[in-house]
Amino acid sequence: MAKFIKSASSLDSWIKDQTTEICFTGRSNVGKSSIINGLANQQIAKSSKTPGRTQLVNFYDFGSYRLVDLPGYGYMLGGNQLRNDITKIIDEYLTQRVNLYAIFQVCDANVVTELDSQMSKYFQKRFKNHYVLLNKIDKANISKYHNQLPTIARFLRVQPDRIILVSAKNKTNFNVVKSTIGQILQIVK
Repeated sequence: MAKFIKSASSLDSWIKDQTTEICFTGRSNVGKSSIINGLANQQIAKSSKTPGRTQLVNFYDFGSYRLVDLPGYGYMLGGNQLRNDITKIIDEYLTQRVNLYAIFQVCDANVVTELDSQMSKYFQKRFKNHYVLLNKIDKANISKYHNQLPTIARFLRVQPDRIILVSAKNKTNFNVVKSTIGQILQIVK
């Protein structure tokens, strides 16, 4: 059973062990917490309608791996100092965490931004296992998203097979996300 472990604000407060970590990142308010809760089949991550609520690195135990939720990139509550602090937290985790084996970048399927594209390019350079979860596909007919997939893949600079269309609301394709994580864990072992 998945469970919340802890929140941490700096490198010295991260969990120190060899457990494989899968990271979820994305702009604020794209549904990361809802996806985490759906994968856990229970409420373990706090979700909010207000963007910028996640301001720490959140660690969740999923048994064979640890899922890590980073603060949203882009819009953040608070002033410049808080924004700088959060950017530092994200950067430290992504550049210094040896446990990190895969990044799942969560994007809103209805609003993929230039910032999403820039972050995707950064993830592509740094991580072999970079996947995109296009969330909120329940907002329109699924064929719309399938038709847009090649365009979105080019915009994000990823291969279409690295994009998974999901709906946190309906748990659409959560089996595909779980299977993808399972394949990553097999490679790690």
